[in-house]
Amino acid sequence: MNVRNPNAMAFVLLDKSIGALRGIFGMSDDPVLTIDEYISSSSDENAIILGGVDGEETCSFTRVCCLFNFRGYLKRQAVYCCKTCLDITGKVAGICFQCSLICHNEHEITELYTKRNFRCDCGNSRFKDAAPCQLWEEKDDLNVNNRYDQTFGGLFCTCSRPYPDPDAEDEPEMFQCGICEDWFHLNHIGLPEGFKPDESYEELTCPACVERLPLLWLYHFENSQKRSELPDASIDASISQAAVEERPSKRLRLSSEENTCLLSNVRQACSCSAENPTRDHLSKLAVNGAHFPSPIFWPSNWRTLILCHCDQCKELYKSLNIGFLMDPEDTIAHYMEVGRVRVNQMDSEYNSAISTALSELPHPAAVTVARGISKLKSAIEDFLTQHREKGHVSLFFCLFLLL
Repeated sequence: MNVRNPNAMAFVLLDKSIGALRGIFGMSDDPVLTIDEYISSSSDENAIILGGVDGEETCSFTRVCCLFNFRGYLKRQAVYCCKTCLDITGKVAGICFQCSLICHNEHEITELYTKRNFRCDCGNSRFKDAAPCQLWEEKDDLNVNNRYDQTFGGLFCTCSRPYPDPDAEDEPEMFQCGICEDWFHLNHIGLPEGFKPDESYEELTCPACVERLPLLWLYHFENSQKRSELPDASIDASISQAAVEERPSKRLRLSSEENTCLLSNVRQACSCSAENPTRDHLSKLAVNGAHFPSPIFWPSNWRTLILCHCDQCKELYKSLNIGFLMDPEDTIAHYMEVGRVRVNQMDSEYNSAISTALSELPHPAAVTVARGISKLKSAIEDFLTQHREKGHVSLFFCLFLLL
């Protein structure tokens, strides 16, 4: 089977949706979603899957990336762990989307969202022949540049619990740290119960990463100081908007185009002369009442507009193992956009495949099938319309989106 065939991928995505679809008819205890939440979440899930899929039904190990001059280390891809194999081997490992479907088809799989610079382990020595790779046999025994954490054992957050947690009465939302890529309950990283980040936030940095990288707190503090200096929009909206737009663009131009280091300005804003500020000094740099090393919720495009992009700072980031912050293709936003483009391509190919199939049928049969598809779509649209006003519907019907 070749995933270039849109029918194959369509039914793969549909298969991932059956559990929630059963909930419509009272056959499941799955949590319910609003219609709008469903459309958004299903589109996002497909984009997450397809952002790192190139259309071929082959292990992602075969794809060439220049990061380490080896095959398979992708800037970002959806990664999965196989609990069935983990129970057999006792070794954590990560597998790509294609291998999760083909090589571990009937196994218990945990989705890890996306990982950066990761190469598929399927079939290598971590599996001890528990599940040989059916898509690509010629693999290294170990992927030495892979980084593994507790998420590969199906555990998340500082509480080290599975997600979803079978012992939790109410499953709170989790947020991913953009640095270490672990997932966290907000009330477990020093935030009060019921806290919600600003809707405009783009990325979280967890307290452990903030403590390991105090430089990020300096940027965070300096950015908060600059924002507090902006004109009040209620006084003069035009001046305020101009100030908001002018400062980041000027900052980026200085650090990127003119190679001017902004770090000295950042340290000055933080009253920090030492290269490595003490914890006592950092604790005095409060942001909206939060003290170091509280989690940071960064605004949109923070990597571009807040961090310095001069050559010297880029080398500094590399030495701290966060050089990826300078790569625009590392961001989840970029990855999701690539995935959405591929979803749209699949949608077009799938519709084309249906048209081709209908053209090969006798005319009366083609008309009957086309009418049937149209009636199915109309029935589902009516169903959605009726239930939009009633509150909630548990629904995940990818095939409807692809028809």
